[in-house]
Amino acid sequence: MDTYNLMKTAMGVSATRAKVISSNIANVNTANYKAKRVIFENQLADAKQNLGLVTTNKRHISSGSSNAYITTDNDTSVTKNGNNVDLDVELANQATNSLYYNSLVSQINGRLQMMGYVVEH
Repeated sequence: MDTYNLMKTAMGVSATRAKVISSNIANVNTANYKAKRVIFENQLADAKQNLGLVTTNKRHISSGSSNAYITTDNDTSVTKNGNNVDLDVELANQATNSLYYNSLVSQINGRLQMMGYVVEH
């Protein structure tokens, strides 16, 4: 998988994560609503470990596909009405995800500018 496809996949997962976080925030007062999470990085790390591949250079990237999935946290309850959305946690997750997405956009923009410079000169 080339760098652009990897970044595209990461941006897609980040967009899905943003939707899930927004849904959690919107349902903060909904009785019996259970918070949802997007799981991606753990799956990617597990896939990399199970492949048995060795990276011999820090610039190597692993191949693989998006194994992101959405899970529901049914084990905890924050409020008396059965809802387990913690607004502070969701806002922190939203801020983290925004920074992650923006860094991906910056990386892609930098690569495209570099390619444009090479083509022009």
